[in-house]
Amino acid sequence: MSDEIHINVGGTLFVTKWSTLQRHGDTLLGSLTTTSEYYNNNKKQFFFDRNPDLFNTILDFYRNGVIHFPTHICGWNWKQELEFWRIPVTNISECCYPTYIKYKKDQNLVNYIKNAFIVRTAEYQTHEVSCLAGIKQRIWLFLEEPTSSIAAKIFSLIYLLIVLLSAITPMLDTHPDVRQKVVDIDILIYWVNLNGLNLWIDKENPKEVMFVTTKSPQWLKDLELFITIFFSCEQILRFVSCPKKKEFFKDWLNVLDVVLFIAMWTIFIIDQFFAEKLLENLDLVIFLYVCYCLVVFRLLRFFRITKQYSALRILLMSVRASIKELGLLSITFLIFVLLFANLIYFAELRDPTTFSDMVIGLWWSVVTMTTVGYGDEVPKSALGRIVGSLCAISGLLLLAMPIAVIAGNFNDLYEKNANREDFKKLHTTQKMCKVHPSNTMTLQQSKSLKNTSNLNTKDLESNGDNKLFDIDM
Repeated sequence: MSDEIHINVGGTLFVTKWSTLQRHGDTLLGSLTTTSEYYNNNKKQFFFDRNPDLFNTILDFYRNGVIHFPTHICGWNWKQELEFWRIPVTNISECCYPTYIKYKKDQNLVNYIKNAFIVRTAEYQTHEVSCLAGIKQRIWLFLEEPTSSIAAKIFSLIYLLIVLLSAITPMLDTHPDVRQKVVDIDILIYWVNLNGLNLWIDKENPKEVMFVTTKSPQWLKDLELFITIFFSCEQILRFVSCPKKKEFFKDWLNVLDVVLFIAMWTIFIIDQFFAEKLLENLDLVIFLYVCYCLVVFRLLRFFRITKQYSALRILLMSVRASIKELGLLSITFLIFVLLFANLIYFAELRDPTTFSDMVIGLWWSVVTMTTVGYGDEVPKSALGRIVGSLCAISGLLLLAMPIAVIAGNFNDLYEKNANREDFKKLHTTQKMCKVHPSNTMTLQQSKSLKNTSNLNTKDLESNGDNKLFDIDM
């Protein structure tokens, strides 16, 4: 029997030796016999309906004992080829393994982006939909999906303005020129003593004095009440129209809304009915301060409109994708903070005026490593300054790492999302071109898609004379 074997792959004839193929007897080619289903007895050759351009790489594996892939071919093709020829993945060379798995990573990244950008419509029944269910569905999309309609986009912008306004009102309320003078502090103290009350206010603290001797103007109270009512109504409508009530509170923003709802109305009730109690009840004052601190988190409602701005959502996804790296960095940062807190304490041990304990050293190391440098605690000895220099340099190196990680993830996600949107736009346009048999899209028109990133489906549907595509309507 001749050692020569003829293999026809997709119409291209390859000639090699039996002994070459039998080096790997556990593969398809290595186990071939003349009784195989692929053998053509008339032509005395084996026929495989596969891509001949890829078979050269497969055949080189039998000659060299390792697989090297050309980088210009998608890894998905190589996966299909290896599965067909029954070649184990472990035979891929280390230098070419990234080429093989790159497509899988890219596909996972694209699926991750798709799941994040999918418009989740309310899951109401598609048959016999009641009028009430239809109204709920429209309300849900209006509030939850800013891209679902023009009205939803306008509402999301109004929502953003009110969120920003809700951050400004607390600042205005603390400005002395905005607040209205009610009583002098000496008169207030005299009145409190006259009525036998226990005043908790520190007369030497101008902030406490300002809050008890002045009041918010009425227009600012009305504005705050409007913001409270707006967010309350929005939250109630969002909950009532939600198709899955059990999953509603799995979203951290919805949980935050409940906390803010309670805090805002608690402040309103205390301000309306228990204002006088604040002068003598320090616990009530502390409770009110806690509520005010919680209300500040209204700014986080800004993240509700990330669905309208893909770049912002990509940024949040980048941070989420970098959680492991950021966690490792946090642990490393904590180790170095503790290290330099101990070093600076012992370096300044002979100086009685600096770093009285390691806790202060801990504060100093955090401030130094983050390059803030308040200057409230500084080393004075030569050894202490050396430790301070090392601490600052270590902080710079550590803080540079997460920026590079997040920037890398953001670049990958942003690029994949841009490609996904172009791909989606191409398919949308092709479907529109099929409306009429004469509808066609040239290569030049396809290339112009990248220069029309702000073109949406509604524009195409409403503009019959669109110049980008030659559509004969």
